[in-house]
Amino acid sequence: MSVSAMLLFLLLGLVVFDADLAMHKKLEVKSLLELANHDATFAINQELKTEGIIDLNLDEAMDRFARRMAENGGYSRQGAAFLPSAASVTSDPLAFRYYYIDFQHWQRDFQLSLQYQQGNLQEVSAVFADTLRPEGGYVEVAITTEEGEELRLSPKRMVGPSLVVVAYVDEQPFVPLLSGHAFPVVSVEELKW
Repeated sequence: MSVSAMLLFLLLGLVVFDADLAMHKKLEVKSLLELANHDATFAINQELKTEGIIDLNLDEAMDRFARRMAENGGYSRQGAAFLPSAASVTSDPLAFRYYYIDFQHWQRDFQLSLQYQQGNLQEVSAVFADTLRPEGGYVEVAITTEEGEELRLSPKRMVGPSLVVVAYVDEQPFVPLLSGHAFPVVSVEELKW
């Protein structure tokens, strides 16, 4: 076997390994987001609950979210990003945004458009539809990358007031010859009361 053939097989092996690594990271980040978001949705405003009003205490919810991201993934929150530790699944920060969909809006479709730029997710638009869906509205998320590519995530249905968290991973490749790992992840969790 010639040296060029061996190099070709080595390169193909690296491409397969890199693709597998990217998929693993996406699944792991999705799992981390869903676990943290699940815990965050228990942060019900207790004073309002005694008056029969169910509402999310956003400060407590985000504290719970950050604590769970640290416990399960080794990430620490800094502004609108989660910074990885040496034990984290990603090596670069996770940019994120969150939205609380309350009792007045969960039965309406929610279209969220974000722009990823210089390590941040910036809101372009956040629009609720006029039509009510008694079974719950859909959350539709679109993210425009720095290269101008629009990424659309599969719609997720809300079954009650919900906390929506969107994260975007954009990190360097395992092998410099290959493209980096960039992907969005969304978690929609109903309030737990």
